[in-house]
Amino acid sequence: MSSPSDPLVVEYGAELSGLRVVRQPPPPAAASFSATYVGPAGWGYDPHGSEGVARLVNQLVVAAAGRRDRVELARALDRAGATLGHQCSPESAEVTIWGPATDWVPLMGILADVVLRPRFDPGDVARVRRQLLERQLRERTQPGARADRELLGSIFPRGHPYRETGLGDARSVRRIGRVALARFHEEHYSSGDALLAVTGPARAEEVDRVARRLFGRFAREKPPTLEIPSVPRRGPSSHAIRLPGRSQVEVRVGGPSLARTDPQYAAAFLANELLGGRPLLSRLFQRVREKGGLAYHASSEVEAMRWGGYWAAQAGTGADRWRKVVPMLRDEVGRLRREPVAPKELKVIRESAIGEIPLALESTAEAHELAVDVAYHRLPADHWRRWPARLRRVTTEEIRAAAASALDLRSAVTVVAGPVPAR
Repeated sequence: MSSPSDPLVVEYGAELSGLRVVRQPPPPAAASFSATYVGPAGWGYDPHGSEGVARLVNQLVVAAAGRRDRVELARALDRAGATLGHQCSPESAEVTIWGPATDWVPLMGILADVVLRPRFDPGDVARVRRQLLERQLRERTQPGARADRELLGSIFPRGHPYRETGLGDARSVRRIGRVALARFHEEHYSSGDALLAVTGPARAEEVDRVARRLFGRFAREKPPTLEIPSVPRRGPSSHAIRLPGRSQVEVRVGGPSLARTDPQYAAAFLANELLGGRPLLSRLFQRVREKGGLAYHASSEVEAMRWGGYWAAQAGTGADRWRKVVPMLRDEVGRLRREPVAPKELKVIRESAIGEIPLALESTAEAHELAVDVAYHRLPADHWRRWPARLRRVTTEEIRAAAASALDLRSAVTVVAGPVPAR
């Protein structure tokens, strides 16, 4: 049985007009707290012609809010020994505050300000717009970012939220003004299906009370809708992006995958850890980088989100070696389906993954990420307490089946970007 102060068990609390409140006990002896707002404000909701607005708003909400301009907000955080962070994805946008547990109530007030009352001051808008335009340039010209963009654009159909990277283009970003920013914020930062996760020593009842006072005027219970087109299972395809003047070639092999709540997720998670998710231990690192010496990096990921996801095996190599690396990536993916995993190899990978959980409890910030993951995907409150046993029940046959469907080579896209011949 876990205790009421177990940070691996969250407490689902009140719902305030569409805002769900979740409390997580802090790690033992922790002196800090974290709180995160997550709302349906990812770039999948970008209006046509205003691509980039979700990322702009997500950066601007932490720039200035309420009665504090950018300098005043920075000074208030500095005096409190606190930090603000933000993150945007296709489905959602996050704003996180971290600071001393003794000041959690005033810091929650700052979080409520930036979430509900951003200023969108002209100078901040111009600065963040420039930053986004610079990121667009890097995405076009850097092999890694260009390969990622091409992979997603080849996997998902037009109109799918996972197809884009949220940066828009120069035309769409330059035309976004304060009115468009304020409209997107109003429709997506105070609507239903939002989440407030708090990690700290205060009891759940007190967290609910403070959240009700600070976020009690949450405007809309009904969330915005997001269209999810079906993803066609095409045959394999290859794309070469020629970027003259670059010394490195980035390789991606990937395709559509499963959602976070899919019953096969645990087996797919372990399949990916075996393939390339475990630094130093995984097959891609061992074969392509360590033994072959053919890559600067080699890894894999399964990005499992609410409505689906994608998988990718990736490597960065030299212009004279990428032709050897591509078949190696594909062969290692296929081997997961063809051959059963040796028990010793599976045990090493599985115990390494399980061993990361207690390490995450060494700091409030890392423990807090576990709570946000559970709450966002509406997993059982004790998910992380049960997760090790769930991984230990996964069989080698389940890994083979999950690899066949969640890392399916039959519909895989291969992308190479860098100083390569154009196709």
